[in-house]
Amino acid sequence: GESSWTPATSLILALAESLRYIKQLGMPKLIENAQMLAQATRTAALRLGLELFAPDSPAASATAIKAPNGMDSGIIVKEFRNRFGAIIANGQGTMKGKIFRIAHLGYFDFADLFSVIAGLEVILNANGFPVNYGCGVAAVQEIYEAAAVRQPVTA
Repeated sequence: GESSWTPATSLILALAESLRYIKQLGMPKLIENAQMLAQATRTAALRLGLELFAPDSPAASATAIKAPNGMDSGIIVKEFRNRFGAIIANGQGTMKGKIFRIAHLGYFDFADLFSVIAGLEVILNANGFPVNYGCGVAAVQEIYEAAAVRQPVTA
């Protein structure tokens, strides 16, 4: 058993940390978190006047959102990276330039989603798609509040 090349130590360490995180939280909690974040993202997108790419078969792992008419989704992706240092994904293949995707898995929580949706509001407005600042963020806050009520913090 030897590998034919030197394995990337950083990838092995990242895998170990990811597995530790999954074991610590447990799969049911990770799945529930992804489902809540996906619901919040979809609700925020709709409130902003955007259209979901797959409204009848949404996934908890990521939300695909159609770029506004006349706007290349690559602009949205690039603006996220340049303005905020945040990474979202463009569409692939024939959907490149038409949709963008926001992931909900991994070390990602509601605080991150508040920032992503606020950033999306800024980017859309700056690129000619007017939105009411705060309406998308408010959607995320409402879903977060409902989730927090279901799982109250105890001392």
